Amino acid sequence: MTERENALHYIKHDGKAEWIPGFLDCMEMIFPYEVVRERPTREEGSGYDYFGCWWEFDPAIGGSSPLPGKHPCKDVTKWREQVTFPDPEKLDWSKAKAQADGFDRENKLSMFFWESGPWERFHALCGFEESLVALYEEPEAVHELMQAITDFKIAMVAKIKEYYNPDIICVLDDFGHQRGPFMSNELFREMIKPYDTALGKAITDAGILYCHHSCGCITPLMQDIYEMGPQMILGLFAPYNDQEKVVKEFGDKLIFIGPIDAQLVSLPESTTEEVVTETIRCLDVFGPSHSIIFDTGTFVPEKLGPMLETFYQYRGKFF
Repeated sequence: MTERENALHYIKHDGKAEWIPGFLDCMEMIFPYEVVRERPTREEGSGYDYFGCWWEFDPAIGGSSPLPGKHPCKDVTKWREQVTFPDPEKLDWSKAKAQADGFDRENKLSMFFWESGPWERFHALCGFEESLVALYEEPEAVHELMQAITDFKIAMVAKIKEYYNPDIICVLDDFGHQRGPFMSNELFREMIKPYDTALGKAITDAGILYCHHSCGCITPLMQDIYEMGPQMILGLFAPYNDQEKVVKEFGDKLIFIGPIDAQLVSLPESTTEEVVTETIRCLDVFGPSHSIIFDTGTFVPEKLGPMLETFYQYRGKFF
């Protein structure tokens, strides 16, 4: 059985998988920056995306985020005049075809990494603080713009299917900080959930697996996130999520990719013993329900090696 075949059985929970999949073994990532330009690449640093949002690169964290004050939509009630949507028909999809031709479709699953889901795109356009205020003060305009963003993304799904034909689309839409969600469950259900649900349905209707990524504490939102329709969750990171509780409720329904304590394993001062202990802890929580695709959360060689060695020793333990 190939890594791809084993991973597909595992994701389906059909009882035919023979080991816990490792992300690096079974997945091939598609970073579509040349075509689906939700933000500049790390190599480019700071710059504009295809909506006209400015992203400021921070070398300390190795990533970029929208720069406060430079968002193009200054008044959400005037979004029609201030927001310009890219035209999916005018993007250079030939670059996607060239990238897709190099995929190892026999041995690996291809995962399309789609940054800026509906909520993230909304606050990139409008500013983060401004967006949170708008949820309360201008809900009608928020719904209108969120629907327009979702309609655009649904149109993009057909193009992504045609030119990349991925096995999985991973939508990045962060819903929380480390102490809890950005908003109440009630507000999330009213203002955010319908749009991620619609996008997720478009993905699965296209015959593509839907993975949802969210950083932060999302435990209080897990029922709602499950109802959005994903087959996989990239997130639920330790230690600020109640992983045992979530696994008890959803371990037979969802696959969790890389739910390790990424902050611990990334700290320069963390020891080999600490990262190996965290690897075992993570596998022991998710392994019995066959609900984890293991990822190390770090590429630091002196940590990556011991973590992978431990994983390969443990990945057949629960079969």
